[in-house]
Amino acid sequence: MKSIFLLLTGIFLVTSLNAQHDWENEQIIGINKESAHNYFVPFKNLKEATSDVLVASPYVVDLNGKWKFNWVKHPDLRPTDFYKPDFDISYWDEIDVPSNWQTRGYGVPIYTNIRYPFTKNPPKVMDPAPENFTAHSNPNPVGSYRRTFEIPAEWDGREVLIHFAGVKSAFYIWVNGRKVGYSQGSMTPAEFDITQYLVEGENILAVEVYRWSDGSYLEDQDFWRLSGIYRDVFLYSVPKLHLWDFGLKSTFNDDMTEAKVDISMKFRNFGSRGSASCDIYLAKFGKIPEEQDKVATVSAQNVSSKKLSEISEKITVNNPKLWSAEEPNLYQIFFVLKDASGKVTEVLSNHYGFRKIEIKDQQVWVNGKSVLFKGVNRHEHDPFNGRYVGLDMMIRDIELFKQFNINTVRTCHYPDHPDFYKLCDIYGIYVIDEANVESHGMGYGEESLGHDVRWQKAHVDRVVSMVERDKNHPSIIIWSLGNEAGPGVNFAACADAIKERDTERPVHYERYNEVADIESVMYPSVEWLDETGAKDNPKPFIMCEYAHAMGNAVGNLKEYWDVIENHKRLIGGCIWDWVDQGLAKPVPGKEGEYFFAYGGDYNDFPNDGNFCINGLTTPDRQITPKMEEVKKVYQYVGFEPVDLLNGKIKITNKYQFYNLSAFNLAYQLECDGKVIQANGMHSFDLAPGDSKTVTIPIKKPEPNPGSEYFLKVLFSTKTDEIWAKQGHTVAWEQFKMPYMVPAVAAATEELPQVKVTEDDFDITVSGKYFDLVFGKEIGTITDLSYYNQKLLTSEKEIHRSFRRRNEPPAPPTITYNAVGGPMLNIFRAPVDNDRAFSRFWMNEELWNLSTEVQSISVENINSSTVEIKVEAKSSAPKGFSVLTNTTFTVYGNGFIDVKSTFTPDETEWPLPKLGYIINLPEGFENVEYFGAGPFENYVDRKHAAAISKYETTVDDMFVPYVRTQDCGNRSDVRWVTVTDRTGKGIMIKAKNVMDFSALHYTPVDLDKANHPYELIKRKETILSIDVAHNGLGGASCGPPPMDRYLLKTEKTEFNYSIRPYMPLLGNTAELAK
Repeated sequence: MKSIFLLLTGIFLVTSLNAQHDWENEQIIGINKESAHNYFVPFKNLKEATSDVLVASPYVVDLNGKWKFNWVKHPDLRPTDFYKPDFDISYWDEIDVPSNWQTRGYGVPIYTNIRYPFTKNPPKVMDPAPENFTAHSNPNPVGSYRRTFEIPAEWDGREVLIHFAGVKSAFYIWVNGRKVGYSQGSMTPAEFDITQYLVEGENILAVEVYRWSDGSYLEDQDFWRLSGIYRDVFLYSVPKLHLWDFGLKSTFNDDMTEAKVDISMKFRNFGSRGSASCDIYLAKFGKIPEEQDKVATVSAQNVSSKKLSEISEKITVNNPKLWSAEEPNLYQIFFVLKDASGKVTEVLSNHYGFRKIEIKDQQVWVNGKSVLFKGVNRHEHDPFNGRYVGLDMMIRDIELFKQFNINTVRTCHYPDHPDFYKLCDIYGIYVIDEANVESHGMGYGEESLGHDVRWQKAHVDRVVSMVERDKNHPSIIIWSLGNEAGPGVNFAACADAIKERDTERPVHYERYNEVADIESVMYPSVEWLDETGAKDNPKPFIMCEYAHAMGNAVGNLKEYWDVIENHKRLIGGCIWDWVDQGLAKPVPGKEGEYFFAYGGDYNDFPNDGNFCINGLTTPDRQITPKMEEVKKVYQYVGFEPVDLLNGKIKITNKYQFYNLSAFNLAYQLECDGKVIQANGMHSFDLAPGDSKTVTIPIKKPEPNPGSEYFLKVLFSTKTDEIWAKQGHTVAWEQFKMPYMVPAVAAATEELPQVKVTEDDFDITVSGKYFDLVFGKEIGTITDLSYYNQKLLTSEKEIHRSFRRRNEPPAPPTITYNAVGGPMLNIFRAPVDNDRAFSRFWMNEELWNLSTEVQSISVENINSSTVEIKVEAKSSAPKGFSVLTNTTFTVYGNGFIDVKSTFTPDETEWPLPKLGYIINLPEGFENVEYFGAGPFENYVDRKHAAAISKYETTVDDMFVPYVRTQDCGNRSDVRWVTVTDRTGKGIMIKAKNVMDFSALHYTPVDLDKANHPYELIKRKETILSIDVAHNGLGGASCGPPPMDRYLLKTEKTEFNYSIRPYMPLLGNTAELAK
């Protein structure tokens, strides 16, 4: 009986195993797939190989383009015989290859961070999904691809392979109706030898792609879940005896004037036993090698078809030009393979850079210099094409890296397209190359796949595939085992696998620092980082993710770098992340217009909303205020004041390899935002790491009463670079000059008289040039005209809706745009980093203040001066309130001095902002101000904003964050004017400094909308003036803003002046005094 039971059990198990899909079996990661090796393209001669352009090779057939395509939502619905030559595909659609099928209208893009988009039960992906999941109605879509190709006649007698640079997530391949193989692991190449399947003339290629596979458990990256053939596909041919792989490694003498290059080669014979020779050339990048560039010749004798023949060669190079991110001196190495008759059968080339990586003294050293990694994390993302990123966009990204002082990129969280590494080699970017391993949806405990040895094969394969493909790129400085996949024995095995292949580059992995050479963490506070930097630990420390750039963010970045530069163990960090991952989606009802969508916009579920919108740059790579802050903080020159009155400043060269003589040094002196002196100091010699006190040859001006003077010193490129034009600013600093500036003389002319009238509702003050109406029940200005032009106006009878002091409460009906005059406002549309506090703000309904005037009085100080004093209590519906005591002093010339004291209720949470909203009529579109700019800035993100005088417009002050939120603020503002097309308008002058913004939207407008296209542009201009803002902070998913930048509920004063402005009154700077 027992034997029968065991027999039946065995039969059941065998049957189950036979029924198991390849794509639900973690042990099957490829069938008939070629082993990983260095990425290359074979060429016919040295000239072609020097160009390194894939389509320039006669040994390549490019298969990118239009393919026939069929999509189904379930594997059972797929056309199972579509690969057969006689299968009719005439009615099928066409699709671009490369592309993701979701961006071409098939299926649903899904954005989820941690949660798997299918029912979790590894390795299964077909278990029934909950009804609200997208996978419930689309369990596992399959894309069937077909196209034809022909083999060039000159390929006769050569081996033909097909190269898929990236297919997500798993696929089968057929050629001419015959099954070739299977692959998963979607971020590294899959290659198949298809020689035996080919026929003369037209050949039929069929590919069947599955959206989900067991590999998807290791591809749980915080990104859009997209599918299809999204990277290049091409055929290439090689001789029967072929150089299959090669590795390059340099060692140096002590002063790095001599390099020995170890060249390891693996020859493969696709035919019978044979021999060949290989000439090796080394030349400067882009130079066609000549005979004198030949450095070695090796002979591959009696190479068997059964195994690879490994041959090593060592060459010596004297005085090599060294590669670094600052000085990317690049070479090309060439392998010219010849058959026994001496005929060239293939030419291979590869970038090569001489550089030495070391870990010592708690730091990472490149070429004997300790380097700081000023980095970003970069997802491969195109708003129109999803994961398919073309060469132009790669170049755009890298040019922006260089222009904004970014020297490092982490390929989060998978290997990128091979061309990206080539560009990093050429332009000079340090790369942290990361394996395609992320499984945080499984957690980090016992369920983590990192602990499950059944998944070790898949883990190691992904790491090894990355290393083998990318090993020869000089730009790759660090290998990363993956991201957020827990610790475990599988990662120990991955680390060991790398060390077997590469002992030079250090290994990183944030979730298992024990097996890494570099320690790391995500999203620490500045204070925690400071403590960590002081620890006596031999391992260098990097923040692999920090400064979460979601929405209006990147506060307190400078404080991070103050700490980094104070501890040698801290080697930098990579901002999360580079690009907002919004997908272009048509605006409903607007033909030809699109917006950037995020999770949920496609009715996808599960989704994590706009958590994918966390880039420094926009989906279409526009420059943002966040990028400006990064550029300033990451800059490689330090400036310190020494004796500013005599023009003395200390300059420190923070480059590791550049002498500052490579740049032009210039300066300019401004008075109230106007340049009064400027010149260049073209020769400035300062070696890397050195400091020098320099005298800027400014002439002390005769100080103008009440004026401010600022000195700006900057370095810029002397010549055109491949990443920037001549004159591009690489570093700058601004200093307020400590001149003894005389005070503005008191006005001596007699002011016009004012007339005051009063009734139950209003106080009216009239003068020669102005009329002012002050609402008693609302406690502020309701109408204001200068020179018969309305500047502030309120909706009719709106202030009547406010209750008198002793009346019972009534529902508040006031809106931001209802009252013209300064109206208390403590609400901003929450930015993404406000998540820690916004729940309190929303719960209290801080946008919905009801104002109760406690007392009001009016007094004629003299015939030309009136003083109105108001005490008012503004309450939110849940009880939070602010007591405001304000004195409005109105002068005969129409100037109004406002002195406010705010006393908010004490809370454990900070206020969003504290100030006033002023409603200006339609037509007030032009803005001029003296303060920090020219772009948006906030209290903890203003180091890149210089103090000067700027002009802009209300439309241009709006920053179109993908999810609308507070925007457009300017800090450290002395005065601002908002005028109409004739130049007439209003001036607000702070006693000290203030923040302001001018938009066509109220804070509530910005908060209610989910995307910019949903906003309804108001005709009026909403002018916000604030004594303070809460800091932006540096992490939506990390620490809140630093304590010093929190707007605490404390007694606060805000003093400012309202003044008329028109051109005939004179210069704005003088009028503001």
